[in-house]
Amino acid sequence: MITLDELIKNAANFVEKQQGMWDHNAWLNFISDAQKKGVQLSEEMQSYIGGMLEAMKKIYQTQTMEDSNAAISETMASLSSLTADFIKKTKGIWDHTGWEDFITELQQKGISLTEETREYIGEVLESAKEFYKTMPATELTKEPKTTVKASSKEKTTASKAKKPKPAGAAKPVKKKTTKKSTA
Repeated sequence: MITLDELIKNAANFVEKQQGMWDHNAWLNFISDAQKKGVQLSEEMQSYIGGMLEAMKKIYQTQTMEDSNAAISETMASLSSLTADFIKKTKGIWDHTGWEDFITELQQKGISLTEETREYIGEVLESAKEFYKTMPATELTKEPKTTVKASSKEKTTASKAKKPKPAGAAKPVKKKTTKKSTA
């Protein structure tokens, strides 16, 4: 299944490959490719991805006026990885200081920022955050796959382990029982 990192990276690569211009069929192909990687995208999720792509397109178009192709590739790669890292680190919640720290980190990576590009980066971040919030909980906590064989005892113990409850799950309610009097 595709991770947040991969989706944002794929979005940046798509914008760069399309040179900031695409038609509806290219958009449908992008969504189809994401779904082939195991993400069932609701209309809401597609809307957030669309917002992220449109904001990345604005950044791309702004950068093409100022930078070489290599610089644009570096900008898009840095933007995608730093955005995914920031969203995961903050779990999609940050304040103005967090925003300023994110901008500083981008600048330290050599990305030149005007007021215009800061606005577009804010749009990328907000769209990615909203997408992150709609991702299934299993994707949010997903660890890289490793292939380790467990002993039969470990398998038995693992199968008996309690499964984590989803966030916001209600606690079980204990019913009070009363004894009937036999008078």
